Amino acid sequence: MFEKLKLTIVSAIILCSLTGCSLVKQDIVEKECNIEVPAHMVFLGDSIAAGYGLDGYTSDDNYNCDSYSNLLANQYKQELAEICIPEMQNFSVSGATSDDLLSLLDSGKIDSALEKADVVVISIGGNDMLHEMYGLLAELGMSEENPKFDFNNVNIISALSKLITLEDDVNEALEKFELNICEISDKINSKSSGELYVQTLYNPLESLTQFQILVDFSNDKIDRYNQIVRENAQNYKIIDVEEQFKGKTDELTRIKKMDIHPNVKGHKLIAEIVDASFRETGFTYKTQEYSKPYLPLSTIMLIIGGICVMLAVVLIVIPKLFSKHENSEIKTP
Repeated sequence: MFEKLKLTIVSAIILCSLTGCSLVKQDIVEKECNIEVPAHMVFLGDSIAAGYGLDGYTSDDNYNCDSYSNLLANQYKQELAEICIPEMQNFSVSGATSDDLLSLLDSGKIDSALEKADVVVISIGGNDMLHEMYGLLAELGMSEENPKFDFNNVNIISALSKLITLEDDVNEALEKFELNICEISDKINSKSSGELYVQTLYNPLESLTQFQILVDFSNDKIDRYNQIVRENAQNYKIIDVEEQFKGKTDELTRIKKMDIHPNVKGHKLIAEIVDASFRETGFTYKTQEYSKPYLPLSTIMLIIGGICVMLAVVLIVIPKLFSKHENSEIKTP
């Protein structure tokens, strides 16, 4: 009898223990940490953002050159190594205009990237007008093979005609760009909760002082471009590349080879400018972790029920068993 009783009590204790262990819960909780730089970056734009002209760049691969987007991606990979795995996506296309960027946004092809982006950085609009200015250089007898202005090779009538029509063409392009940059920012903000940045544009022709009329013209039009970017910055932040490049395009671009794009040094400087803009903003990163183990109310109630059963056995059943045992001994002759 007592062996059965002992077995019953031990079984009840084991059952309560196993019930408590098996019903311990851990919730999945979000943990938010503050970081200085974004974990998910999206870059949109033209050849400047794509890295055109750099070693490793190809028209269908933006990820194997030392463009500012790639420099930042590598830097943040090390900086955030203990927190997360940063991601950078660059959808920039050499030769793209603001119309092309609108078409890309309307296509829905990058919606998923925009949705998870912490930042979206835009460099667009230069091709809207600079191609027209660049065409004037050809009329002036300038090329990669002959980067110096040669009066003897200039068709003065053709050049003046081009300059006259260029004024109207560029002004029209700038009017269209102003409409487009507003629409671009609205579309991106409707697709992404990330911070939106728009870069200003440097004047790649500022050092061509042998044709001062062209320098003055490009200064005027690019100043207007940057004014448009600043005046419409209600729902995006500005990354002021133009200010840092002013007076240094000979050093920071490939203009001596008749290439208006940033060189390696120029991309490093843009990376520093973009990085500083990010750090002024600050970001948060959310991770999912298991909470500390705990006993839910249902488990607690089961354990209490088990304890009550054991108490009942100890306080009621056992005394009755002992009483019966004593009575049986008394009756025994």
